[in-house]
Amino acid sequence: MSSIRSHLGRLLWRLARPPGFLPPLVVRCLKIALACGGAWWLGPFLGLPRPFNAVLAVIILMQGHAYGSLLNALEFLLGVAVGLLLGIAAHTLLGISPPVLAAVMFVCLLMGGWLKVSREGINNQIAISALLVLASGSADNLLRLWETALGGAIGVAVAALLWPPDPVGRLRRECRDLRAQLRSDVVRSLELAGRPDGGREAEANRRDVREHGERADAAVAAVAPAEQALRWNPWHLGRVHDLSRLEDRLRLVAYLYRTVRILARQAAQAAATDPQPAAWEAARPELLRAGSDLVQAVERRLAGRDAREAVGRARESLDRFAAVAPRERRAAALTAVLDDLLSDVEGWRPSKVVDPERRLVSRVLRRLGRGSPPSGQPLVVEGQLEFEEALREARQRGLVRVLGRETRTPPALAEVVAAAGVLRERDAGLHDIPLGQVKGSERRTLDFDVSFMPRRGHVRPAWVDLYARMAEGLPIPPVDVYQVGDVYFVKHGHHRVSVARSLGWDRIRAHVVEVETRAPLGPEVTTEELLRAAEYARFLERTGLDRVRPQARLDCSQLGRYDLIEEHILGHRYFLGLERGREVPIQEAAASWYDSVYRPLMEVATRHRLRDRLPGWTEADVYLALSKLWLELEGEGRPAGPEVAARALLADPKAARAPRSHRPRPAPHRRPRWRVRRPARRSAS
Repeated sequence: MSSIRSHLGRLLWRLARPPGFLPPLVVRCLKIALACGGAWWLGPFLGLPRPFNAVLAVIILMQGHAYGSLLNALEFLLGVAVGLLLGIAAHTLLGISPPVLAAVMFVCLLMGGWLKVSREGINNQIAISALLVLASGSADNLLRLWETALGGAIGVAVAALLWPPDPVGRLRRECRDLRAQLRSDVVRSLELAGRPDGGREAEANRRDVREHGERADAAVAAVAPAEQALRWNPWHLGRVHDLSRLEDRLRLVAYLYRTVRILARQAAQAAATDPQPAAWEAARPELLRAGSDLVQAVERRLAGRDAREAVGRARESLDRFAAVAPRERRAAALTAVLDDLLSDVEGWRPSKVVDPERRLVSRVLRRLGRGSPPSGQPLVVEGQLEFEEALREARQRGLVRVLGRETRTPPALAEVVAAAGVLRERDAGLHDIPLGQVKGSERRTLDFDVSFMPRRGHVRPAWVDLYARMAEGLPIPPVDVYQVGDVYFVKHGHHRVSVARSLGWDRIRAHVVEVETRAPLGPEVTTEELLRAAEYARFLERTGLDRVRPQARLDCSQLGRYDLIEEHILGHRYFLGLERGREVPIQEAAASWYDSVYRPLMEVATRHRLRDRLPGWTEADVYLALSKLWLELEGEGRPAGPEVAARALLADPKAARAPRSHRPRPAPHRRPRWRVRRPARRSAS
């Protein structure tokens, strides 16, 4: 029985959530098309053999949500009914003539201005229905009324039951982005204040702050349409309470942005006109400390916690800044704006005005036993909603990655070290690591995707509990990670990393173990990066260049180029053996090649600033291109040498791109597939 309920719940949830790979326009068109087909199929059962008007009513009436469809249907149906009555009365009593037609249209349009739901426009269906009766000269248009009622009922039912819009999820994501932008805008404005070389950046920051403030105002304006979309919505009706809390946060962000705009303007003016850069640099640490405390106070207010302690620390830092700041108007204005912003954070209160209609609906729903506020603490309820949003987004991304043949889980540390080779490990202690550089896990995990968003429902209890604790500011133990280059791999603490990213944290406390690999890794752990690291590790294993020249770092931007460099070393080894009259070990040849061939060419490249003038090229790319051009010029009998090759490379960089090696490259490491060889059959004698 429980399994049947579980399957039924999944089926109903599919009706509430449209497939993630479908854009909103396609979802809306599918809903209208299904409603049209349903109206045409249901018409004959109700005595309407060809319900053309029902299909037309569906197309005209269906909006994005059930409440709008219901209002349109009522207005449309009322207009059709009144228009039919007026048209039948005029046709029966007065007949049809130009004066009668003009008088009927005047009366219909006048009544259309009264019998409407929206504030603007008129209900023109009264005039259209009356005109159809007068034009046909028949009262049989009463069938149009029943067909219109059928289309309106089906449109409202489909809009309410099939894939209704969820504006709360969109507004939650908008609120999360605005919170991050508010933190960044405050800190960035204070960093640019008083910098004589930051005038242009300060003006750009001022424009960005203005755009973000307008975005916050637009988000607040979108709350009312979102509330309308939740009415008559059986799937998301309980989220009206979440929308109320979300509205308070959005209003606080929009309210604070009015002062942050002034802060950005004062910072831009201080950067453009202040003549005392030394005094500003001496006072800047206190200014940034006040900004950091201000950001913490804003976060506490947005999380519904007491922010008085953070506001007090910010005021103390602001007083210290005022004591050491330059004695001029811009610094005083900046101090006053920060003090106003702290007062806004401390004194803002959400609006206490209650919508009587909303209160009546809540009472009715409580009487019916539905629509009660979610049980539990506010942060726990918020964590459940955040988990649902993260789980849905992770599944949508997973489907996109499956279609794009991309990996859905974080890369495993074992795959990385197998490709790059491990030299040694070192315990680096506790550090605050950037969450953006956490790219993988110690071993493959199916519970989280590559962005550490939850993929499985069974992690919900631990995830929600951690969300409530971390959002409240309670201490959590540090996570355990391995560091390979600039990338971190989680050993213990996947849930904490996932929740921290959902909360918008930039850094997290971690116990770090540094893993030094033979081949260096870049900031992105992709399949191509792992193949390149494996290729470099095999190159170092065959040549031993990292042992004889530890400072040598050959970074190629394309696969297959380490084989070309190895061919150069082998050729250098051959001529070195002829010169010395003995067989030269490969490590000795690699060291000689690095000292007498590679480094001199890199010195020429440095003199010509090839790395700066060829963006995207590495040192190894430049070396291979110079070598290729040098040999080609010698083969053509033209003047050759490093300097000539460097000038030729600048003249035509695309033609100098070194080709890939023609040597067969070893395949990436794969687990061998063993086959059991069957014994040969013996022929019967």
